[in-house]
Amino acid sequence: MNYNDAVEFINSAAIFGSKLGLENIRNLLGLLGDPQKNMKIVHVAGTNGKGSVCAYITGILMAAGYHTGLFTSPYIEKFTERIQIDLKNIPDGNLIDYVRLLKEKIKVMTDGGMNHPTFFELNTAIAFMYFKDAGCDAVVLETGLGGRLDSTNVIEDPVVSVITTIGFDHMAILGDTLGKIAYEKAGIIKNGRPVVIYGDLPEEAENVIRQTGTERNSKVVKADFSSISEAVPFERGYKFNYGKYEGLLIRMLGRHQINNACVAVEAAKILVENGFDISTDDIRRGLADTKWPGRIEIISESPMIICDATHNPEGAGVLRKALDEIFPGRRIIFVMGVMKDKDYEKMAAAIVPGAAGVVTVRPNWHRALDAEVLLETVRRHCINVSAGDTIEKAMEKALEMAGENGIVCTTGSLYYIADVKRYVRERFGGIQ
Repeated sequence: MNYNDAVEFINSAAIFGSKLGLENIRNLLGLLGDPQKNMKIVHVAGTNGKGSVCAYITGILMAAGYHTGLFTSPYIEKFTERIQIDLKNIPDGNLIDYVRLLKEKIKVMTDGGMNHPTFFELNTAIAFMYFKDAGCDAVVLETGLGGRLDSTNVIEDPVVSVITTIGFDHMAILGDTLGKIAYEKAGIIKNGRPVVIYGDLPEEAENVIRQTGTERNSKVVKADFSSISEAVPFERGYKFNYGKYEGLLIRMLGRHQINNACVAVEAAKILVENGFDISTDDIRRGLADTKWPGRIEIISESPMIICDATHNPEGAGVLRKALDEIFPGRRIIFVMGVMKDKDYEKMAAAIVPGAAGVVTVRPNWHRALDAEVLLETVRRHCINVSAGDTIEKAMEKALEMAGENGIVCTTGSLYYIADVKRYVRERFGGIQ
């Protein structure tokens, strides 16, 4: 077996769908010796901002000298990005070894009448095995979908849970109100364990989370965004104060990243309360060193090309607000590709009005929406629109429309950022 064989085997589990529930992952992990037990875990759920908050917390833990596992999804360019220790991808050889072991255990499961693990359950199991074998001091664990029935929620005793923004996404699965969605996210709250929540959640969502916290005797800590002060742009990022933490620096674009960083600070404070040796300087260095791909990421300065993973209406609105603030008056051309199951009509309404142009494209993914279908939606909000037959042609059209001083921003899905980055490397000699 080689790396490609291992990834193909994991991907082949997609035929078993995405089944929410914990019985199957418990069965699988039980056969593997329950590697998830006795880990010091930060568990993160939410609609948007999960990945960024996970990255900030990981940065802080690493700055404090902790050997830190990180589990996120999906990946951008290589499958092994999902599972990292100290921000280094799981080695191909380790992945192959774990897949071999999984094959043996899956046979035991199916021979015994149990269900075949899903794609995400396999990912989760590999992450836990790798983190245990490597002896991680801490693990930052991002949920895949929702929280209550997500396979990561097999963990029993996290040091702290974290819930970022609550918005409308995956409504067919999580529910059609913010209260219902918040209930699913709040499912990661464990009895007696604290939870950090985003500072300006919708009241309906916050009430549900606080009620869950009360029922589970869990202290709810809310990031206090009112204590953010003197926030100013600085070197493709921001300098700001947060309460007693003065002169903090982040190098991620968009003022929402200040909020995400403050959520991470609150999580770090709880880690300290639970025995972690994290200083103010560790928090400062951890935030400053954090980078996270695909989040208003500038991949070329000349021409200016930005890629962003926004895939729901809330994120689209945040992206547009950030671009207008960071690049006031600049001509912006969007390249937009989405999945069929996303609320692309509201996404377009949030991001397209006022754009100099839009090029729609179909990402190379089985759930992707046809570019021509998306074009009809986008046309309601912008006159200068066209569709690209391929991602390469879409980028060429967008660059032509942007002109010398314009900006091209790709958005709508993570699933074609790798293709965009590949195009930039081939056309302009690498990510700048």
